[in-house]
Amino acid sequence: MVNCKSYIYIICIALLGCLAACKGKQPQPEKAPVKVVTVENTPDFVETRGIMGDGSSMNLLQLVEFDGDTLEIIAANQMIMGGLIVGDEVDVVYSLIDGNLVAQTAVNLSALQHLWSQHVGGGATKSLEIDSKGRATTYNMNIVYDRWDVRDGVLLLSTPNKIGDEKPANVDTFQIMMLTEDSLVLMANTANMASAFYRDN
Repeated sequence: MVNCKSYIYIICIALLGCLAACKGKQPQPEKAPVKVVTVENTPDFVETRGIMGDGSSMNLLQLVEFDGDTLEIIAANQMIMGGLIVGDEVDVVYSLIDGNLVAQTAVNLSALQHLWSQHVGGGATKSLEIDSKGRATTYNMNIVYDRWDVRDGVLLLSTPNKIGDEKPANVDTFQIMMLTEDSLVLMANTANMASAFYRDN
């Protein structure tokens, strides 16, 4: 027969065991729900400039960047506005597709740097001159441009700032529809009609 002292002893042992077990189990913080975000696999576009290397071919543009790096970019010769000519300066926008650098736009800047004219009737001509230092000059045109640049395959022509005018120069954008050794066709983003020029120097 178990006496009262034995019962009390057994109950105390059980309580101590429960307390020890509870102390060992710390409350676990609730885990935040996992949110799955779907990211579109959109290729990044990179714009760079350099010189066409002698490793260029009909479907490959070897671009020697001005910092010394050499890139091999897939680009059909006919898609390079101004042609693929070794030694010429070119502006290229490319993306990485399936492990290859692929040109999206390519403009031969050296081919663009000339005097371009068009006949306007009565034997008169109007002209746009683009030089290697980023200067633009207009002759007999209704608008005056003094600077040019190419960005993302688009020709940018800037009007000069007036003396004392703090506002930035106005910049007109033109799609280069065609650029060959002797022809330049531009379309202003504000117009639906292209303007054709012939090389005058």
